[in-house]
Amino acid sequence: MNGSEWRNEKELWGAWHKKNSRSRHVKECFNITYQSNDIGARDTENYLTIDNNDNVVVIGDSFVEGLGVPMEDTFSFRLKDEYGKKGLNFGASGNSGPLQQYLLYKNLASTIPHNEVVYLFLPSNDFEDNDGRHSIYGNRYRPYFTGNEYKITYPNGAVPSNFFPSGLNHSRYIRAIKRFILGYTWTANSIRTVRSVLSENKIIKGITESQIPTWEGHYTKDQYAVDGTMFYINKLFSEIPNNYKKTIIVIPDYRDLKKINSGLPYKNLNWYTQLQKIASQFNSKFIDLAEVAEYRHDVFLTCDGHWSARGNSIVLEEFKKYRFEEN
Repeated sequence: MNGSEWRNEKELWGAWHKKNSRSRHVKECFNITYQSNDIGARDTENYLTIDNNDNVVVIGDSFVEGLGVPMEDTFSFRLKDEYGKKGLNFGASGNSGPLQQYLLYKNLASTIPHNEVVYLFLPSNDFEDNDGRHSIYGNRYRPYFTGNEYKITYPNGAVPSNFFPSGLNHSRYIRAIKRFILGYTWTANSIRTVRSVLSENKIIKGITESQIPTWEGHYTKDQYAVDGTMFYINKLFSEIPNNYKKTIIVIPDYRDLKKINSGLPYKNLNWYTQLQKIASQFNSKFIDLAEVAEYRHDVFLTCDGHWSARGNSIVLEEFKKYRFEEN
């Protein structure tokens, strides 16, 4: 049970959840049942009935969705009791990147009453998720940016689907690729498994070994990927009303932390300075979790690269510190 039954790819932004759906996800260190509400967000409260705007849209990928942890332990859910505002969970697993998050906010999240936005950025994969130059996801229904103007494009043959992932051939090789892509882990063993599968089949639905993204995370220097990613983060923040409170949170995964703790610098890199400029331009708080003393390797699940309950708690405490200091 990999928790994919409640997911679909039929919206403009690709990966999302079926409305009022449930799905079980079991791994060595967790046994979780996910649940979605009337718009497909991970929540038990229906968002279409919200009648006041004192709420926080929390938007990002699987870290925001809360993969591997009970809903009650997620950052967004705990906001109500510890921050005083309802957190609206607009996180989506399934290789969701900044272009998708822009479309999700513009077309759905912006329609739900709120007056604050928290955007969580994951350098580990957010630079590659929507880069149309080297997609490894076949003809799944998901958007990419292409060309010098970062035009939004969808793969040839991609069609909206209630199935997740959409568009993939169901041969045994494709199932192996799906298990890798949807496993949401970043282990060396997973990479080796994919390379082994590819060596057997050479080319699978247009996916070649050379197209498997090379992880760079915080140390990404690919200027096209950086500029395209920042283009859509800028567009996301352009959609948020000026008077709304805004926060950007930068997430290091465990591999980033290892390099950061070794003393390898990253704050001089172009993506980091661009993101800081976006935060300044839109009067947004900027939180770099790598600077948080408590944010260390024990914030991740023992069998997976996502936040544990402790990880969500530490991020929430840092967010509250920034926000309560201004009052």
